[in-house]
Amino acid sequence: MIAITNSVPYVAILFMLILWFNNGKKENAIRKQYTVLYTTLSVSIALLVNVLIHAVYYHPRPFITHHVNQLVPHAADSSFVSDHSVLVFSIAFVFILRGEKLKYIALIWAILVGVSRMYVGVHYPLDILGAAFLTFITSGLVMQSARIFEPLASFIFKMYALVAKRLPFLEKYNHIA
Repeated sequence: MIAITNSVPYVAILFMLILWFNNGKKENAIRKQYTVLYTTLSVSIALLVNVLIHAVYYHPRPFITHHVNQLVPHAADSSFVSDHSVLVFSIAFVFILRGEKLKYIALIWAILVGVSRMYVGVHYPLDILGAAFLTFITSGLVMQSARIFEPLASFIFKMYALVAKRLPFLEKYNHIA
């Protein structure tokens, strides 16, 4: 469980890299790169909302209010809503909404991360469920508003194309420009 908790940022980055650097059919590769952008946007919005929640509502962590074995170090800040769970459930929900092949793996991983955060003594079940609910809403809103974000996506793809021209090993992953 400690390994699952500690692996969260690395596995999240791995998921995004696998999708971005997919070198399959052009249409499919472009779709996967859009999934990375939508996932990043969903995570960012959900984490921003979470910062606001933390600013107005403090809920102590299990290792503060109860005698639990805290298995990983953590600040004594508010436990509701779990940042780790926001990250992993955002990935899972966007993958599900986009129909990615990794969607079930991402969802299982998100659930395992939530359980691991409780096991290591830094979150309550409601912290994880709150994150799942928050990211379900933000992921759905991002996907419903995809057209609004198209100018941002175009800008990011143009910047990537400029970088790819300078770094030849990236050129084969430049599916848009």
